[in-house]
Amino acid sequence: MLDYSQYTANEFALDASFRKWVLKNTPTESIFWENWLAQHPEKHETIQQAKAIIVALRNVQEEIGEEEIAAAIAKIVDVAEQRNIKKVNFWRNSFFQKISLAASVLLVTLLSYVVFEKLSEKETPTYSNSVAKIAQKTKFIEIKNTSSTSQLITLSDGSSVVLQADSKLSYPEKFTGNTREVVLSGEAFFEIAKNPNQPFFVYANEVVAKVLGTSFTIKAFEDEKQVQVFVKTGKVSVFSQKNVTLKEQQVSKVLTGLLVLPNQQATFIRPKWQFKRAELTAPQIIALPVIQSQSFIFKNKSVLEVFDILENAYGIKIEYDKTLMASCELTAELGDEPLAEKIKLICEVLEAKYEMKDGKIVIEGKGCN
Repeated sequence: MLDYSQYTANEFALDASFRKWVLKNTPTESIFWENWLAQHPEKHETIQQAKAIIVALRNVQEEIGEEEIAAAIAKIVDVAEQRNIKKVNFWRNSFFQKISLAASVLLVTLLSYVVFEKLSEKETPTYSNSVAKIAQKTKFIEIKNTSSTSQLITLSDGSSVVLQADSKLSYPEKFTGNTREVVLSGEAFFEIAKNPNQPFFVYANEVVAKVLGTSFTIKAFEDEKQVQVFVKTGKVSVFSQKNVTLKEQQVSKVLTGLLVLPNQQATFIRPKWQFKRAELTAPQIIALPVIQSQSFIFKNKSVLEVFDILENAYGIKIEYDKTLMASCELTAELGDEPLAEKIKLICEVLEAKYEMKDGKIVIEGKGCN
C-alpha cells in the first residue's frame, strides 16, 4: 500500500484512486480516503488543495475548446522535449489521456500554481464582506455586545447564541431556503436547534462551521492569528471560506470536511491557512466560558437551583414565584437543546408555562405539593 503521508497536493492530484474519489466518489475510494483523512487530520488542507487542482483540471476540460487544449498540450510537449522527455501519443477520450505522464506532471504543477494564486487573490473573508454576501438573500440583524458580560440571542429557529463581550453577530430575521447562515466576529457559544434538512453555517473570519444541530463555541476575533472551534456536544464540520467545495457544502445535508467531536478543538492558523485538531484536557475545558463547560444533568435537584444555574450559564434573568416553586425538584438530562427548549421541557415537568419578554424569562405555575 502506498504511503500517502508525505504526499504533496500535486501528488494527490495525480493519484488514480484519489482522483476517482474526488470525481466519482465510488464506495471503495470513499471508505478508504475518509478513513485515511480521519487518521491524518494534519493533511486536511493539503487534501483540499489537491481537490482544487482536480476540479480546476475538470473545469479546464469543460470550459475551453479543443484548439486551446491542443495549443496548451503543444507548449507542454515543447517543454518536455527540451528536457529530453520521451514524446508519447495523445488520445481524445479524456483530458488526462491527452497528455503523457511527464506532461501531466508539468500541467498539474502549473495549474496548481494558478489555482492557488487565484485563491490568494480573492479578498480575505472578513465579517463585513461575509455579511454582504449572505445578506443579499434576506434582511439581516446585527447585534453588538459592547457590555462586559455575555448576551443571549434567540434565533428564529429557536437556536440559542450566547454572545461574549466585544463580539458581534449578524443573522436573518427569519431563516429561509435550504440553509441557516449567520456571521460572527468575536466569541459566541451556539446551541443549534436540530434540523438535518436545513444545515446551520457560521462564517467567522476565514472559517466556516457547519452543523445540523449541536453545541459549540467559536472564538474568531479579527485581530487574533487563530480561529478556534470548541465542541461541547455532537459534531461540527469546519473548512475555510476559500474551500473550492464551499457551494457543494451549502447544498449537502451531510457533514464532511474536518470533523470536530465533543471535547475536541479545531484551530485555524490564519497566516498559514492551516487547520489543526486536538483533544481538550480538563483544565482547558474549565477555562472555557461557563456555558461551554456547564453540565445540565440534574438529579433530584431543587428547581430554584436549576434556575440559578441556567441564569448564570446564559446570563438571562428568570422570574418565577420562589415560594410556590420552593418544594419542586427536577430530575432531567438536558443536553445541547437551545435554552428555550430547556425551559419548555422543565415547564412540562412542572406543569407550568413560560414567556420570553423584555430580555427575561417569566415562568408561571401552580408549584409543587
